[in-house]
Order: sequence, then C-alpha cells, then structure tokens
Amino acid sequence: MKLDIGCGPKCLPGFIGVDRFPLPGVQVVADLDRPLPFGDSSVELVHASHSLEHVSDLIFTMKELYRVCKHKAQICIVVPYYEQKLNLANPYHLQVFNEHTPRFWSSCSWAPIDKREYYHPHAVTWGLSQSDNSNPGLEIRLLRMEFFYFPKFNRIDPSCQRELRQCLTDVCHQIVYHLVVWKEDDESGYLELAENLDGYPFLDTPALQESRAAAKAYSAEGFSTVSYAEELLGKRLKEQHDYVAKCEAKLLRHEKLIGLLTVGPDLPAVDLKRMDDFLDKNYRSRKPRDYRLGKEVPIGGYIEYQIKGSGPYNSIFVYVYLSADIKGAQLGIELIGKSNNIIWNSTTVLSAVDTIGLVRFSLGNVLQQEEVAFIRFFGRDSGPCVKIVECSMVSRWPLRPNKLVPCAYFSYDE
Repeated sequence: MKLDIGCGPKCLPGFIGVDRFPLPGVQVVADLDRPLPFGDSSVELVHASHSLEHVSDLIFTMKELYRVCKHKAQICIVVPYYEQKLNLANPYHLQVFNEHTPRFWSSCSWAPIDKREYYHPHAVTWGLSQSDNSNPGLEIRLLRMEFFYFPKFNRIDPSCQRELRQCLTDVCHQIVYHLVVWKEDDESGYLELAENLDGYPFLDTPALQESRAAAKAYSAEGFSTVSYAEELLGKRLKEQHDYVAKCEAKLLRHEKLIGLLTVGPDLPAVDLKRMDDFLDKNYRSRKPRDYRLGKEVPIGGYIEYQIKGSGPYNSIFVYVYLSADIKGAQLGIELIGKSNNIIWNSTTVLSAVDTIGLVRFSLGNVLQQEEVAFIRFFGRDSGPCVKIVECSMVSRWPLRPNKLVPCAYFSYDE
C-alpha cells in the first residue's frame, strides 16, 4: 500500500489519497492529528508534500507513520524550509523543518550525508530522538536531503549555498527528506543500504522534477547581492593579483640591480670579455666591480661622455638599465668628432632588454675610433626611463675624482 498524506486534490497515481477534507482524489478522509486508519506495518511507501507543517504534534504524526509502515518502507517528505519570510509569516504553519528536523526521528549516530550539512557544536552525532532521555518509539532514518533555493542562489557553488542557507533567510524555500523506516535490529543491513544509495529507488514526483527543471532554466538576475559580491570580489582579487605581480616585478628589478652593483654586468662570457678588453685597453685603470647607474637619458636633451679608443669599428655595444617597463622605449646615440661634428647617429627600440641588457648599434660601414671625441645618448617617444650603466675609472693623480665612462665598447665585426 502507498499513501499520499495530505494530498489535496492532486493525489499521485497509484497512491491512496489521504486528507482531512473530502476533495477530488481523496480516498481516505483522516485528520493527521489523530491515529491513522491503517493497520500496523501495512504501508510500503509514503509521500507527504506540504502537509506535515500543518500538524499540531509532529512527533505524534511521525510515530503514526512509523507504526503503519513496514520495515524498510520509504517516506518522502516535502516541506517549506523554515528560514524564509513567507513560512515564518504563515499562521497555518505549525512545525519547523530544516536540516536538523529529521535528527529527532532517529537515534542512529550517523546518516549517509555530508556532516557539514548539519554540524552543530552541541550535537555532533546525527540522531537526537532520545536527547531528552526518553524513547519516542520511532526509528526513521534519513537517506538523502534535497534543497530547493530561491532563483538567485540556484547557480552558485554548493558550499556557498550551504553557508548562506545556514546564515540568512530567503535563501532556501523548500527541503525534501528521503527516509527509510527501520524496525529491525539489523545495523549491517542499514549500512549496506547506505553504501548502495546510487541504486536506491528514491521516489521522484512530477512536482520535484518541475522544480529542478525550473531551477536550471532560471536566468540570472541583472543585479543581486550575490552577483554584486562576486563582481566585487573578482575585481579585488584582480587588483591584488596585479599588485602582487607589480611587487614581484619590482623585486626582480631590484635583484638585477643589486647584482649589477655588487658583481658586475650579467653578460655572456664573450661580451663580458670584449667589454673588459676594450675598457682595459683605452683607460688606464678602473675599480673592479665598481659600476653605477647614470642619470636617466632625457627626451629633448642628451647625456654626453668623453671617450677614448683606436682602430676600426662598425658596431657599438652599450649596457643599459630600464627604470620602468615601458613598451617601445627607444635609445638614441650620436658620435661627436673632435671638431664637434656629428659623425654618426641612430636610434633603436629596446624591446630585447629585460630591465638590464646589452644594446647593439650597427653602423653599416667602417669608421675609425680615433675620430670620436664624445658619445651622446638621448631618448625618444616613451619618456625618460633609460639609464646608461657607468664604469668608474681611477685617476692617476691623487685627490682627483674618479672618471665615469659608459659601460660600452666599440667592435669591428667582419
């Protein structure tokens, strides 16, 4: 026998409709606050949708359902979730239903659901039917709980749904309990049943199916507290990510600068040898590892260095530092002769330089170093962000300051 308790005018097919009013589809008129007119252990399936919230004594009604049900009979209860304003305001709703309610219908210490669904610091284990030190005379065990949420909360993460449901009102509007009546002392049988719930024939009504379909079909609102929070959180996370990335870039830049000032240029061995050979050949002496940064190369002006050298060249290599990550940063160069004439000039984009690096200028023809008196550097377009790495030369004469020359070399490449 299958019972549809409080069915109203819409009794499920194949069920016996039970209601306190003689409506169409009601076969048995019965008051749920009184004993049910069915024999002991005669029912194998019970459906109660939006009816038990109206009873005066919920424990009495549940004891009656337990009495009339067979061992392992299934009970499916659909009720309004307590923490919603309409339910709280409804004077016809006399009972409270939430994730803790079915705990008072069982003394079993566990249930096959996530413990986070019902955690409470004063009641850690599941069953609470004997928590007042009495035996209510029923054992109805939960197999599954299903929550139906207000539309704006349908598509958020389940862990967020749970937290909001347990803290706020008007998050969840309906709860479904899938239960089994347990009358025999057979804990191994219950354990086996709980371990094979994927194959359990849970009652699934058209009303529940429609509710699930409506939840999936709902289009998110243009504005809601949750969407606003997600948007704000996403924005702040991006800001934090950008800030962390900026800090990491600064740290990397500082590490490279510290390496330059304490160890020297971080160059391939062949370039480092050519630079050392050029400086040692053309300047009398220099302090080892004594490097520094020059002023930023200006836009509309230049930085000038007096240089020495001899022999042919068709390339110039300059070691530079970028004080900012500016795309398209350019460096210009001019070679000034002894008659203050411009021998050659060019500009290049510093796209290959990552904070500190060697820049190559190719002349396209062969010139003589003896003709060069000064080398000038100037900026273009991107604003001042380029600094020339300088090398300190020790004066031969006491009390005279050291001379600073660009960390550069002239090269003749065949």
